[in-house]
Amino acid sequence: MILDESHHLDEKFDAYVEKTLNDWQLPGVIISVVKDGKPVFAKGYGLRDVNRGLPPDENTLFHIASHSKPIAAVSIAMLVDERKLDWDDPVKQYIPDFEFADSRTVELITLRDILSHRAGLPFVVGSLRDPDFTFADLLDELKKTKPVAGLRERHSYTNTGYAIAGAVLAQVSGMSWEDFVHHRIFKPLGMSSSYTSCSRLRKERGNLKALENIFIPATKSGETFTSLEWGSGFNVTYAPAGGVLTTSADIANWLIMQLNEGVYAEKRLISVESIHEMHKSQTVVAPLVYLAKEWNWKDLHNPFGHFLTYGLGWFSYDYQDRKIDEHTGMGTNCSSISVVPEENLGIAVCTNADATYAGPDGWRDMRMTCALRMKVIDAFLGASVKDWSSIFWRIHKKYA
Repeated sequence: MILDESHHLDEKFDAYVEKTLNDWQLPGVIISVVKDGKPVFAKGYGLRDVNRGLPPDENTLFHIASHSKPIAAVSIAMLVDERKLDWDDPVKQYIPDFEFADSRTVELITLRDILSHRAGLPFVVGSLRDPDFTFADLLDELKKTKPVAGLRERHSYTNTGYAIAGAVLAQVSGMSWEDFVHHRIFKPLGMSSSYTSCSRLRKERGNLKALENIFIPATKSGETFTSLEWGSGFNVTYAPAGGVLTTSADIANWLIMQLNEGVYAEKRLISVESIHEMHKSQTVVAPLVYLAKEWNWKDLHNPFGHFLTYGLGWFSYDYQDRKIDEHTGMGTNCSSISVVPEENLGIAVCTNADATYAGPDGWRDMRMTCALRMKVIDAFLGASVKDWSSIFWRIHKKYA
């Protein structure tokens, strides 16, 4: 659906998206754009359900996975604004049982540390998807786990930290993280088709297999796509790290609030100060060893950028002399959701390719969403034409 003729995305862009899907052999993609405080573009390409030949649209439900982290950071920010906690409060002040196998620094770890991935917490402990895995289980597992890095030594991306942040919020607010987000974020933003987890979706909508307009993951073998099971998602414990499901129509409201520095529909949800704090760089994101190879995070965002940092729930990098804040997500679907504050521009791109978590195909699918995100940014900046699909494909082959 085209919402505004000033969107800069014409028939050539449509053809580029279709060719990109064909080149990458992926089933479908949804692209949503907001500009100057309003939605201007929301369109689906390819198929949301390959078995029935159904296309996606702005109301197709998809899993944003790790873009849940900025939503978790906003929920903490609301309590900071209310002076119920502080970014620099020690985690153990709220979770006394928070312990590592090596506990020399655990007393010093703050909310800021866990939200900016600099606490040395492991990527995950226990299970992301087992519906019976509880926060108590997570704490038990963590007590047997050594840190992966020293406190504030380096960026070490972690889902564990965001699960802990969700537990801190519950302790302070008296509400579960899921209830808090539903009442304090989704409702004020009019995100009526958004859910904090598959578990929440199941409670509110019933049998997930009976849902109609959903982005069903699919994989391609030869010339044939095969649909995969949809609806496992992250469990409730890890929902703050990656559980959220939404639509293009809903995520547009979230992006508008971010670009309007905490205000939506003339109502302030969080302070300007908290918005700036979350988008401010807290730690440098450096290359790491992944799958026995050196892996550069820049290759997932802007391979030509001069810096890549992480704030409180947001990656930040430079492009065309602008700062871009974003978070990618990889779970049931792959997504790339970004804001360009200087241009009052927000972009969400999501694919229903089979995003095998942290596997090489999953990173491939993510890179396709990043290619299309950069193509959209170029269109709005009036930048020189780049074949971002080819650029990110070469990056994929480097790591494959």
